[in-house]
Amino acid sequence: MALFLYLLCVVLCTRLEASIQDIQNSINQLATNTNNAISDLAAQVQALAAAASANAANLQQLQQNQQQNQQQAGAQGAPPAAVTFAISPGTSNQSDVIDYGTRYGMALYDMGIKPLFDSEDTKFDLENDGALNFEKAVERRAKTMGWYDSQQGILTFNVDGEDLDLLTDYGRIESDEIKTQSEPVFLHNGAKRNARAAQNNDMMQVMLFDSLTQNAQTRVAVFKDKYEFKDGGTPEKKIIVAAALYKVIMKLTTLDTKITDKALRDIIQGLPAYCLQVQGDIDKVHTRFNNTYAQLKARGEDVSDKEALLFNTYAQVPDKDYRDYMTRQKDDYYDNAGDMKNATYLTIMKKAAGKFNTMKQDATHTWGGPSEEDQKVIALEALLDKNLKLTKDLQAKLKAKGNNNNNNDGQSDEGGGGGKTKTKNKKNTSNKTRQREDEAWKKVAPKDGEPKSKQVGKKTWNWCMHHQAWCIHKSNECKLGKKQQEKQTKIANSATTDDPTPAPATTINPTYAAMLAQIAAQCE
Repeated sequence: MALFLYLLCVVLCTRLEASIQDIQNSINQLATNTNNAISDLAAQVQALAAAASANAANLQQLQQNQQQNQQQAGAQGAPPAAVTFAISPGTSNQSDVIDYGTRYGMALYDMGIKPLFDSEDTKFDLENDGALNFEKAVERRAKTMGWYDSQQGILTFNVDGEDLDLLTDYGRIESDEIKTQSEPVFLHNGAKRNARAAQNNDMMQVMLFDSLTQNAQTRVAVFKDKYEFKDGGTPEKKIIVAAALYKVIMKLTTLDTKITDKALRDIIQGLPAYCLQVQGDIDKVHTRFNNTYAQLKARGEDVSDKEALLFNTYAQVPDKDYRDYMTRQKDDYYDNAGDMKNATYLTIMKKAAGKFNTMKQDATHTWGGPSEEDQKVIALEALLDKNLKLTKDLQAKLKAKGNNNNNNDGQSDEGGGGGKTKTKNKKNTSNKTRQREDEAWKKVAPKDGEPKSKQVGKKTWNWCMHHQAWCIHKSNECKLGKKQQEKQTKIANSATTDDPTPAPATTINPTYAAMLAQIAAQCE
């Protein structure tokens, strides 16, 4: 047993010694590897340091060279290079081709083709009232994108030696002229087919189409042959010319003919009537004037006496205070005094719009309300109605009294003379309550907006303005009304022919005079 234990201890000690040796070998190998790694890292650090030193030397040399160049340039009097100024990205280097492979190029393209209006409701529908707004929006985009550039622009056309702007002079540039002068852009061998002008043309035609409503696009597409041309290449392609497309759009909007010129003049001369139609809304009046006048100018036409036309229009505004203000401005204009000295039609419109907006915002002023003079007329009308009603009541009482006298005369004739007795139809007074109810409804006047005729029982009753009651006859058939008119005519005639008294120095409102004459006639 002791021998077995001894042998076991010997075996274990031998294995333990071997394990310890393996561990020692591993530690030594790890130390060797670490030393090698540290040596490699140190070598790399040294290499990086050497490279940094070389770069520093190169940078120093570069700075020295730059300094020498600046010194030489200064000695020669040459100014340092300056940044090229541009008002917008599209006008920066506007003669250079746009690189659509860059983010900048794609951003510029997106800017150019973006629709002028955001929603379908606000897009241009080819209606005349929106023409000026559309034209101005296109003009802003063109200026932002550099489409007016002298070398690569696409909107200027020479007609009879005069450079015309397509956006404002489209009526003076024929479609054939646009096609001919655009050939360098759309023909396959055109001088500008692969230049910035071709890119500008493509961006503009996309923008124009996308700025129209769906219905407007359909109408424009019918005239595709007027703006889409073959490039003559192989294979042959069709290129949309933006300038020709714009011409078609404006032609559909205004029917670009001599007949349209007359129609536009009729519209602008009809401003006074339009002012009444819109109840003196100066903003709407000016919008119509601006739209129409801009289209006339695009055709090389003009409007004479614009100032007189505007003053005549303002005279139709249904607000006395506003009319009085514009009358004073008119006097100053023709006297060349005050704010109207050397004024143009634009100055007049500015004054008119400013006063209109001020009065509309004034809480103490009712736009279009009755003036002080109008209020007096209304008061006289109420007085006239009151006097007419009182007169009718008196006439009714006198008539009743006369009927009673006639009845008494008839009775005495019957008793004394034995002749034929005069008789008159009398009302059935057996049911006085029903009679009062029947008379009461006849005196109830119809309210504003209610019909002046109605059916009661089997009869048609009409409101008589002279009797102030519901009658079988109509107002224009009323004998009482005709008598009143005759009296009024006699009084008016006597006032103008028989009265030797000279007329007073001051004038009286015709409405007052007519009312006073009518009151006098009714009070006789």
